[in-house]
Amino acid sequence: MSQPHPDSAHRLAELTTRIGYELELLSYRSKDWIAETPGILDVLIVGGGHAGQTIAFALARKDVHRVLVLDAAEAGLEGPWSTTAKMHTLRTPKTLKGPDLDIPSLSPREWFIARFGQARWDSITFIPREDWQEYLVFYREVSGIAVRNNTRVLQVEPPTEANGPFSVNIETAGETSTLLARRVVFATGLEGAGGIAVPQNLFGHLPTSVWAHTNGPIDFAALKGKRIGVVGGGASAFDTAATALENGAASVDSYMRRPQMPSANPLRWMEWAAFLEHYAEWDDSMKWAFTRRVLDVDQPTTQGSLWRCYAHQNFSLSFASPWLSTRMDGDEVVVDIAGTEHRFDYLIAGTGVTVDLTLRPELASFVDNIALWGDRYAPPAGAEHSGLAQYPYLGSDYSFTAKDAGSAEWMPRLYHFSQGARVTMGITGHQLSGLPAGVQRLVWGITREQFRENADAIWHEFQNYDVAELTNIGPRPDHLPMPQVSSSSGRLTGWEAVA
Repeated sequence: MSQPHPDSAHRLAELTTRIGYELELLSYRSKDWIAETPGILDVLIVGGGHAGQTIAFALARKDVHRVLVLDAAEAGLEGPWSTTAKMHTLRTPKTLKGPDLDIPSLSPREWFIARFGQARWDSITFIPREDWQEYLVFYREVSGIAVRNNTRVLQVEPPTEANGPFSVNIETAGETSTLLARRVVFATGLEGAGGIAVPQNLFGHLPTSVWAHTNGPIDFAALKGKRIGVVGGGASAFDTAATALENGAASVDSYMRRPQMPSANPLRWMEWAAFLEHYAEWDDSMKWAFTRRVLDVDQPTTQGSLWRCYAHQNFSLSFASPWLSTRMDGDEVVVDIAGTEHRFDYLIAGTGVTVDLTLRPELASFVDNIALWGDRYAPPAGAEHSGLAQYPYLGSDYSFTAKDAGSAEWMPRLYHFSQGARVTMGITGHQLSGLPAGVQRLVWGITREQFRENADAIWHEFQNYDVAELTNIGPRPDHLPMPQVSSSSGRLTGWEAVA
């Protein structure tokens, strides 16, 4: 983490005041335009990381009032940044737009400068991950969104009637209860469409004491003096390898199946506004071809992650080295790597995540009704991909779609803003670089449907609107003030300026 500026407390207080002022300027009428049903939330958001918090704030900007965010972690520990993440910094450049939704004073840059100073901001390319966690805590406080921590969603039950609310079964501090919500957004991050990918032929038969996945907690102190074998070529594999080396591992040997490391990162190419905002308008064949191409070319680890590893002489990296099998021999783990046996004390699986909605307990009540890409699209010969076929086939607003459209009319009120949106929505479903564009599309879709649902009530309210604005016909009565002129701008102020 960076060292705070000596005057950071005062600077952050000033920034908080400025954010409040800018939010006041941007507020239109703050009208509660959705008909309230006591005890029923307008939107429930599952997941309180940067995606869930930004969605809640964006809904507040559209005057959607009854919104609640749930997160299983303690307050301030949402997401992986200060728990399971092993990288030193974010992998997204500091210059990309973040959760601020075009409010300059709420941007990560303004917070960072207030906290650590301009010189520190100018010196970095990527924001340190623990500083990012601290920014998210600040963001939550100044945006005023409602988050309930230490709360795990057990299962979401479909409505008992066509237009009724979802029943969301939750557990908080060991106590179970049920929330009712008209809409549910699953903002559950990288593992939100399934879970971690663990090759069972390699790890399924091994005791959990001799291996770990990069996405999970690891006791690095216990790895001091041990020989570590790492499989996987992603950034998380190398960040985990580097952390083991920095904690005194005797050796770390990393292995990749690919014959060489990719050098170009296709995600960097995607980080331009029109692509992020309009990828979802492509037809299915284009989306499939694009996502397939991304998987084929892959992306490299970050330069910083690789340099962290090569800073240690007891690190090695081997290409074209698939792991074929593993077995225990006493306290050692024996791994067959491309036909040659290697011995280790501990293994690390940098094998990423898998997309399999059946692994998500919160979706169990309706997962069989969710349409997948394999249900909707038949790729041309040679372009098949069993993994992509398992991704959910989403609507234009991130909503789940039903395999049988007539059997689950409530399905479009469930939204998947997680890893599984990748094929339908590109990198705008939870990925930080696509976050603003994705949240904009999601919230536009939610409020569009809420407006349609409330059309009768809105029409009735309009018909009965009778708030007098013109109160006098004739000369101005003496007791009413004359229009005032601002000395700084020369413009009329107050209601008189509209006349």
